[in-house]
Amino acid sequence: MTDVPMEIAPSRVRMLLLAAATEFFGLMALLILVVLVVRLDVVVYGDSISEASFTEALHVLLTFATGLIFVWGATRHAQARGYLVLVATMCGLIVIRENDYLFDYVWHGFWKWPALALGLAGLAIALRHRDTLAIPFLQHFQTRSGTFMYCGFLLLVVFSRLFGTGSLWEPVMGDAYDPRIKNIVQEGLELLGSGLIGYGAILGLLQNFGLRSSPTFYDNDAL
Repeated sequence: MTDVPMEIAPSRVRMLLLAAATEFFGLMALLILVVLVVRLDVVVYGDSISEASFTEALHVLLTFATGLIFVWGATRHAQARGYLVLVATMCGLIVIRENDYLFDYVWHGFWKWPALALGLAGLAIALRHRDTLAIPFLQHFQTRSGTFMYCGFLLLVVFSRLFGTGSLWEPVMGDAYDPRIKNIVQEGLELLGSGLIGYGAILGLLQNFGLRSSPTFYDNDAL
């Protein structure tokens, strides 16, 4: 049976087109911002994106803000507390790892201890609310905000690491190999990933993390 297209009022269509255009150009602005921040570090300040660079600072700030959004969500949505706490914990662990050089002022490798403490605390809360893990994850994962978030996460923790390895760039550059190049590429991709995660988090906040929807498969059959 062929589905009949739903008729939408022209005013509603214009509003949706405006929202789509706003999001499209907003994402374009995010991509441009990543390039401008990296360029600021590399060209203006002559930094190969060190731990104290603007690129790193913005990456950490976006990840930290995402964590706060999910902490806030966990306090407001008890039916998804376990899942939201796990995401917030993940963001916190990334922030700690990215600031390991600050924890090194205590002693080298000290960052592992606050990371362990945060990880165990987040895991304990998630286990206490284990019945709020699976369904909220599926609800959020199927939303556009979830798509942005998890694509950003994969870009941050997987693609940037693989694409920014010296074993890839050394054969390409040969004798002209400069580790600063691969570092710039990797950190730029990490900033883009954290930007997508942050965008997805804001969108998720506006959409209540998809908690009002029913998880579906790709054929739209409700579970």
